[in-house]
Amino acid sequence: MGVLISFCYYVLLFFAILLAGISFYKITDCFVDVKEYKIFKLVAFVGLVFIVTVIIYVSDIVNVLYALIGYIAIMTICYQGSIIKRISTVMVLYPIVVSISIFCNNFNFILIKSINDKINYLIWNFVLAFFWLGIYLVMKDRILYAKQYINDKTWILIDIICFAPFVSIVLTIIWTGYNEEYKAYIIALACIISNIGIMFLIKYIIKSVKIRLDNQNYKLQYDYYKSLEEKQLEVRKIYHDMNNNLQVIRNYIENNNIKKAKLYFEKIKEKVTSYDNKIFCNNSIVNAVLNNKYDIMIENGIDCDINISIDNLISIDDMDLCSIFSNTIDNAIEASIKIKDVSRRKITIKARLYKGYFSYSITNNKENDILTYRGSIISSKQDKKHHGFGLQNIKDIVDKYNGTVDISYTQNEFSLILISKALKI
Repeated sequence: MGVLISFCYYVLLFFAILLAGISFYKITDCFVDVKEYKIFKLVAFVGLVFIVTVIIYVSDIVNVLYALIGYIAIMTICYQGSIIKRISTVMVLYPIVVSISIFCNNFNFILIKSINDKINYLIWNFVLAFFWLGIYLVMKDRILYAKQYINDKTWILIDIICFAPFVSIVLTIIWTGYNEEYKAYIIALACIISNIGIMFLIKYIIKSVKIRLDNQNYKLQYDYYKSLEEKQLEVRKIYHDMNNNLQVIRNYIENNNIKKAKLYFEKIKEKVTSYDNKIFCNNSIVNAVLNNKYDIMIENGIDCDINISIDNLISIDDMDLCSIFSNTIDNAIEASIKIKDVSRRKITIKARLYKGYFSYSITNNKENDILTYRGSIISSKQDKKHHGFGLQNIKDIVDKYNGTVDISYTQNEFSLILISKALKI
């Protein structure tokens, strides 16, 4: 009988610890991605199980510091993305880990003194497990896109907000005496409430970013369809005047002026062709952007070479593709227009999907010098406060898909090459 009870006890304990670990692992995954190799996933999961189930009492300096160092080590070694995002995950979640551990350990010990330590420990783990499961179920849809839509600058601002509860809970554990436990409970409760509130704040940040990107996307589509409507109107005008045009050509032919007839015909053909909607690729968003930018390039005498092969690229977010193409092409057009010799204006755009990787390159001739500040390229426009974010937006997107951006330039040419996995987060 005693063996059966012990077996049931350890099964329940294992279940509680596993549930807490899985919930905490899933929450962490909403913020950053674990590295691909299975060994990293295994180490991350086992490490996070230990972190989330760590036993921390008031004045427990050793465990609170070891848990912090271990958490930072796991995020640094096993997770990918910018170091700011990984540290931000610690800043948001660690105060909650420590605070709930204080409540579970100390309150269970106080309220259930008559029950032996094993039962007390089992209850503590179940409270912990259901707490993190509840956090995950409530927050998973709210912070699911945190790693996609929140850039490093925003994470730094979130870290500043998290700094107070983070430092407060650590110092409270270190400096609070055994006879002053109530102080630790108050700080712990405040930390739990504030950091869960921060997660709700993250939800609203994500929502605002998505709205902004959606508006940008809709504007591009609106510009595209407006341009398409204008082209169709011009084509209808040409067809309306077709009888007159044919009469002119006929007169040239009847007067044996074949040369003029051919020139007039080519002129009409060129005019009709210029109003055609071009199909650069089957992705409607990218095609809309390219059509819109192509017209601008032609209007400004820019020789453009466009080669796009991403018809099956359905895994990268349309808004991200839109931002990559529109920002880089806008920068290239801006640089090209500054070239006084129109014959030197040229932009080459290439994109393809190959073996699960998306590659994109754009090269343009230039005339002006590239302005840099602390190693970063800045806008040459006078109003720098509201410009110069295009390249940073691209870097944020590439970082989201764990890709790379290579920017190079000479005195006469600027080139950007982007490579990332075509895997949606």
